[in-house]
Amino acid sequence: MKMINTGIFARPKRILICSCLLVLLFAEPTATASGATYLEARELPPPPEATLDDEVNINVKNFGDYEIRTGVTDSKVAVIAIHGGKIEQGTSELAYALSARNHYNYYTYLGVKNKDNASLHIPSAQFEEPAALAMVAQSETTLSIHGCSGAGEFTYIGGLDTSLAGKVKDALTEYGFTVLDAPKHLAGLSPDNIVNRNQNGGGVQLEISKGLRVQFLDADSSQLTRYVAALSEALGNRP
Repeated sequence: MKMINTGIFARPKRILICSCLLVLLFAEPTATASGATYLEARELPPPPEATLDDEVNINVKNFGDYEIRTGVTDSKVAVIAIHGGKIEQGTSELAYALSARNHYNYYTYLGVKNKDNASLHIPSAQFEEPAALAMVAQSETTLSIHGCSGAGEFTYIGGLDTSLAGKVKDALTEYGFTVLDAPKHLAGLSPDNIVNRNQNGGGVQLEISKGLRVQFLDADSSQLTRYVAALSEALGNRP
């Protein structure tokens, strides 16, 4: 007796329909602008190439509660602010200003919630957003900008690139800024810290007090201008 196939794959049209359904079923969800999670942000591809004139050309990915902004150049220097926006205010502004002046690679993860942006704080040793990891992995020199508490005006310097850290300390001191020894939990010494995951296995982490960062946010801030000048001098206009 001849068997007749009556299953769902019996006809070419049904094969096509089922294939489409399978694609839709297993397609990776994309992040939306409302309520996207950090895990969705991890699906971002590496940042696209960009060219520079007088400023960093910024690529923006908006996920509602936060944004990811990148500016990619041919520099071997990366300046990152992974607790930017309203998480640690003033860090994104400093990172951008330094990058724009020297045409460095720029990355920031910005909190943009109306409140409770501290909930977006991801520890440096656990920060694995792909665009940030790709940028740092391709850099030889990495500077990570953070904010710490404190009404005074001071900076903690850490990270495994002790040579550059010493130059940063000397430059900031020369420009009149106060530099203090970083407490252990802010020293950025873990090899898993994103700042230390570059080609040389070490970067520099800056923890800047709230009292100083507030001044960075002032319009035409002379403090921000001087701070950027000091960091640029320490980096030696590295290509």
